[in-house]
Amino acid sequence: MAASDLSEALDAVRRGDLDRAQALAEKAIAMEPSPNWQHLLGLIHCRRGDPAAGSDWLLRACEAEPGNIAFRIVAARALVDSGRVGEVLVMPEPPPITSAQTLELWQARGEAADAAGERAASERAWRTVAAAAPNDWRAWSNLGNALGAQARWVEASEALREALRLNPAELPLWGNLAAALISADRHEDALRLADEWDRAAGVSGEQALARGRAFSALQQFEKAQDAYIQAVQLQPGDPAAWVGLGMVYERTGQSDRLAELIDSASAAGVTSEQLGFLPVTRALHEGRPEEAGRLLQAIDPGEDPIRWYRLKSRVADRMGRYADAFEAAKSMNRSVDDFDNWVRRGADYRGRLRAIAGSLAARAPQRIDAATVTPVFLVGFPRSGTTLLDTFLMGHPRIRVLEEVPLIMEAEKVCPVAHVHSCPPDTLVRARDGYFAALANHVEPGFDGVLLDKMPLNMLAVPLIHALFPGARFIFAQRHPCDAVLSGFMQSFVASEPMASFLTIEGAADFYDAAMTLWTKSIEATPVNCRTVVYEELVDDPEATLKPLIAFLGLDWEDRLLDHRGSARARGAIVTPSYNQVTEPLSKTAVGRWRRYSPELETVLPALLPWARRLGYDDD
Repeated sequence: MAASDLSEALDAVRRGDLDRAQALAEKAIAMEPSPNWQHLLGLIHCRRGDPAAGSDWLLRACEAEPGNIAFRIVAARALVDSGRVGEVLVMPEPPPITSAQTLELWQARGEAADAAGERAASERAWRTVAAAAPNDWRAWSNLGNALGAQARWVEASEALREALRLNPAELPLWGNLAAALISADRHEDALRLADEWDRAAGVSGEQALARGRAFSALQQFEKAQDAYIQAVQLQPGDPAAWVGLGMVYERTGQSDRLAELIDSASAAGVTSEQLGFLPVTRALHEGRPEEAGRLLQAIDPGEDPIRWYRLKSRVADRMGRYADAFEAAKSMNRSVDDFDNWVRRGADYRGRLRAIAGSLAARAPQRIDAATVTPVFLVGFPRSGTTLLDTFLMGHPRIRVLEEVPLIMEAEKVCPVAHVHSCPPDTLVRARDGYFAALANHVEPGFDGVLLDKMPLNMLAVPLIHALFPGARFIFAQRHPCDAVLSGFMQSFVASEPMASFLTIEGAADFYDAAMTLWTKSIEATPVNCRTVVYEELVDDPEATLKPLIAFLGLDWEDRLLDHRGSARARGAIVTPSYNQVTEPLSKTAVGRWRRYSPELETVLPALLPWARRLGYDDD
């Protein structure tokens, strides 16, 4: 057909006479297919709301003229509209950006990659666009989202910050950047951003939500609670605000408030499903494990697999399905990112502990003069009751508990435990100075009571502690090895080399053996002043257990010591995994719990029961 026919067809499209345009196009293609007519017919189908049919004709035009960038742009957008995003990504990668058309083609590829969830392709497309058009805030925003989808939060926050710099009036960018900073563990930066956000756009629910998340990550739960309450007030229909506030209540032992929150959220139109795990936690706390299990099944495990399987394990345990509880704990641990690598790192860490234990008898470490202030060190294998014990001790007005503050770690930066035997006195002095510099951030000058440095795994640093603080007193929290190991395996920890051992029951048992070997050799080689507190005795008779301990600390008895629940409420947030237990009444249900799991522990009992007998437990 003549060129005039194509002009007539294009004019018909402009007038909206799609029937005439389509008739001309189909007639022309029937006579002699050409890419221009195929492209036009594809456009007509798209205009009619049928991008799937349009895509077929547009792709034919591209095949006929592969170098026609305009054809490729339209085809790519039609494929995205028709849900056939994968076909865009198998097209040849666009050429370098040298024109508006090549820029648009890369943009279309980025949109397709986003729709397909192809993170690497999305990152490449938007990085290419941002490099060619550095003032395009949307390109930076999309690049940030692509990086965030790969959990590359530091890079994501940098890209999103550039987008925000280019367009500070785009309010969603503030929230996206705040979320990226929090995920990147740049919580202070997130709080500074919230201040900027406040000045730029005023207080909003999204801004308050960002503050709540940042304060929660910093474990400043009182401030987090205030921020989430503000978010709830400003955005009562936003489930995220209610969930954040509920998690603070859960984390700080305010179970009664958690129940009220769920009821208030429902009144505001937020459904139980939108509140995620909170109704499950409430049902468990209120003694309704069957309901908790039913609610949990309605939640997609993929949303937060670690939390989902941890709750499944708790539900099964409460219902007496111990094999199921153990299997759920296995799945919880296997959900940790980079599981195999962490398991290897845990094994390497245990190897280093054994190497230190083997070197203890070689020679005693250097010692320096006693410090003006000498803390008392509360230690013990994880999950042996250190948090319960320090909560009791907080009831004494002359005791200041330092709750898992890494003070000895500051000293280890100067003199590692493995090298303490070769550290000269001046190095030890600098190491102790590092300890006291960190301590100054937590205790006001002039405090003349008992400083209780509670860090369970300081049991592995006895040679260094003794070198820094000659004559220091230790409190060793003891629990049946099988109960401590089982509890650690069924508890989720933040990934670290020591805690990585709890990812498998075999690793947990081996960790106990390595840690206790190092502890026993340390106290044999070093004349430490140590008092052992047995968990089973503490829960059976707190007063009889605590009175000798208070005397050991050189303090007078206070009856308020026995109100551990009051002390737990007064202390605020508890930063250890025991936060949801020490606010409850004392219970003996955790004593001998391991026996209910003896089939699951069969492979590790040969390593643990000898330790139990050595510690005085009768398991015959």
